[in-house]
Amino acid sequence: MEVIIDANIFVAALLKKGATRKLLLNDELVLYAPEYVIEEIFDHLQEFETKSHLSRISLEELVKVLIIESKMNIIPKDELRPFIKKADEITPDPDDVMYFAAALKQNIGIWSNDKEMKKQKVINVYSTNDLVKLYEFV
Repeated sequence: MEVIIDANIFVAALLKKGATRKLLLNDELVLYAPEYVIEEIFDHLQEFETKSHLSRISLEELVKVLIIESKMNIIPKDELRPFIKKADEITPDPDDVMYFAAALKQNIGIWSNDKEMKKQKVINVYSTNDLVKLYEFV
């Protein structure tokens, strides 16, 4: 299954070993993320240091390992531009427009625990619980 990964999902996997991290590293999931998600994660590393009790260097390494091990495909901003107008029309939250643009580009759903995203009916949105049920290994 292919999905666009929400930044909060990646952060959950970063901060805690658990179901989210297992799913992130599951070979049956093919993950995509808009380029800005990675930028956001690196911009908030200091905040994550406090929550995780890991050093910045350790967090940076863990981010890189999770991206590599999950085989995450990063979608450059330029490739999303043609999809932004339609994404803006369907997203319930303007802050999520890049996720919807990426989902439209790839013609796949989004992995997010944001209930607001499910208020539209164009793009499938899967919660972590939805994926745990689908991949009963966790």
